[in-house]
Amino acid sequence: MTYMSGLIVRAADTGRLLADMDAFGRAAFEEAGAQNLWITQNVMAGEAVGEIGIAADWDSVDTAVTAPDDLRAMPEFVESMQAAGIQTLRRSLMDVRMERGTLDGKFGSLIVSAGNLAEDEEATADAIWAHMENGANGIRWTQAIAAGPLTGMYVTISTSDSLDTLMAASNQMFADPAILGMMAEQNFQLIQRSLFRRLA
Repeated sequence: MTYMSGLIVRAADTGRLLADMDAFGRAAFEEAGAQNLWITQNVMAGEAVGEIGIAADWDSVDTAVTAPDDLRAMPEFVESMQAAGIQTLRRSLMDVRMERGTLDGKFGSLIVSAGNLAEDEEATADAIWAHMENGANGIRWTQAIAAGPLTGMYVTISTSDSLDTLMAASNQMFADPAILGMMAEQNFQLIQRSLFRRLA
């Protein structure tokens, strides 16, 4: 099982944050067991615009919880966070349910939804991906297991090199009667959507 952690921060000096992550941060996270480390920034997200997300995959909840805390206690991380003016806003943990394609690209979309878990997650993922692959490089479905008011909700992340093609594929998917029927059966409720750009 794979778990995805999300650390949301604001930074006074984004350039310093990225430089330090490139110099030593990414390697330290990977040595601690992290995989698929992403750094993104919200560009269309209501009051959350400008927030920076640092996400990583972990093999266990224990590691997802302890490793980041251990890293942030290291002198170089302490100095880096102070120099970049990092303000931690929230931390979340997701259970990775399903994935299609590869999570690569300059941009992405994050959708938060509520509803019932699909009876056949594989078939549902395939049906959605049949549309989304026309504009997305990859898509990941997760469920929040420790995320404040979002706990229990579903977080879907799609990535692309163009938000135009991503949104076109999304609109096509949401217009498909078969998809709408599946969503109705699952009591799907769209809670919020944000668009982000990848920083590193």
